[in-house]
Amino acid sequence: SELLTRDEVKKLLDATKEKSPAVVEEVVGPVLKLGEVQKVLQNLLREHVPIRDLQTILETLGDWAGRTKDLEILTEYVRNALARTICAQYQDQENTVHCITLDPALEDAINAHIERTETGSYLTLSPARANKIVETIRDQVERCGVPMGTLVILCSPQIRMQLRRLIESAVPNTPVLAFNEVVKDIRVQSHGLVTVEMS
Repeated sequence: SELLTRDEVKKLLDATKEKSPAVVEEVVGPVLKLGEVQKVLQNLLREHVPIRDLQTILETLGDWAGRTKDLEILTEYVRNALARTICAQYQDQENTVHCITLDPALEDAINAHIERTETGSYLTLSPARANKIVETIRDQVERCGVPMGTLVILCSPQIRMQLRRLIESAVPNTPVLAFNEVVKDIRVQSHGLVTVEMS
């Protein structure tokens, strides 16, 4: 993501414009600036989501950028559109994604502590609570016995990005997927439920 400069984005857009001029002209300029498209692409790359399907990415941005200019939310919409690509990275030969999930009460507690501002969103959890969640998730990931890199954490779309940020340094090789990013013909096998007493 750090290597994706504006010049590189411009080159990618120029290549896409040769095949799909309408979608590039509709989105880049009238709806989103080049720098904003760059930030969405960087958000995707930061979580190892391929950006080869630039046409789908731009079409999704065109569909939603009229309703929100929040680049974090737009990134989540794009991830949803790329769900099949995302799943393909983590499914095994039996079309199964191995995961752990969060207790609904824990999801609600995290969601209640997400503050959304014009510059993006952030978590207002106390350091002690945040550390407790991170440690419990790390223990669960290590205990479930699925090889690192093939296990995902599944959660609701509302908390996906904040949860990823929260655990990024503790379990960097464990991707966080939202339920709506798992396509219908993929089997999901759960290896554990993360429960944290938040009182």
